[in-house]
Amino acid sequence: MPEEKPSALDCRPLRIHFWTPHPWYSAVIHVDRVVPQLREQAAALGLPWQITFGDRLPETPVDWLLCLKGVPPAGVCPVERTVLLLPDDADRVWGRLQRFGHVVSVTSEALASLLGAVHPHAWFMDETESPEWIEGGRRTLERAAPSNRQPLLLWHGTRESMLGLQPLRPVLETFARETAVELVVLTGKEEKAERWGDLRVRHTAWSPENLAALASQARLSIAPARPTLADSYLKNAGRLRRLFGAGCPAIGDARVADVVKFSEGCGMPVAQTPDEWLAALRQLWREPARLDEIARRGHALVSERYSTVHTAAQWLWFFCTQGGR
Repeated sequence: MPEEKPSALDCRPLRIHFWTPHPWYSAVIHVDRVVPQLREQAAALGLPWQITFGDRLPETPVDWLLCLKGVPPAGVCPVERTVLLLPDDADRVWGRLQRFGHVVSVTSEALASLLGAVHPHAWFMDETESPEWIEGGRRTLERAAPSNRQPLLLWHGTRESMLGLQPLRPVLETFARETAVELVVLTGKEEKAERWGDLRVRHTAWSPENLAALASQARLSIAPARPTLADSYLKNAGRLRRLFGAGCPAIGDARVADVVKFSEGCGMPVAQTPDEWLAALRQLWREPARLDEIARRGHALVSERYSTVHTAAQWLWFFCTQGGR
């Protein structure tokens, strides 16, 4: 989806509602962070748009209804202006795509390609980070380069994502036998400590605040994908970019096309086999100058390309150009 300013602005009053029926963190990523930026950009251009969002459907008809992984009842908005936002779990709505005039993959180009094979108006936009998060990462890098931080290795994700971390346990145990390192696992609400062989493992409750704090302390992060195709190839580099945006370099999974593309842009190796993961960990831990340069390049890439400022500009273009299609 383009992000340049439309040649002709749609100055008609518009009622736009982003519907997030499920209390998932994807609502924060794709709606809660984006709507304030979209409102700001629309107001700066003098567009008389009313932009709302929430877990309830609007009580009166709207001009555009954007649905995050949910299918609305008929009558809320014309089909041609009802839009599906799909980060994952395509199987939830695959048989009902005809209920939408547009479908937007907000996760990966691979999923967008699949959607384009079955829907005439399929779009793709990248998952992005807030300017505040990116600015926090800039300050983190200014205070301490990764090579000057504690010997912490960071992993973050949902409990389901632990399916990607657990196969790496032998690799991490081997790495801990030759390197003084502690693994911090940021997930769920559990607080505990354990050992994986020589590796000290600290479990910490997930929250944006804890992630930002630990990313500023950790020397390096890892983001292995889950084993299934839908949870690897069809995913994006969101977890990886979130870490780089916070100022912490991260090794990603070579099975994820978007991870490979982003990692190439900042010079970070990717890994798939146990030997590749171990080699990447050893290499980066022992080459501080390279680690610090990768962190700076990755953060700059997130700042330049993956900010919600860009996402809001894409939606601005969409509403101005597609309403009269």
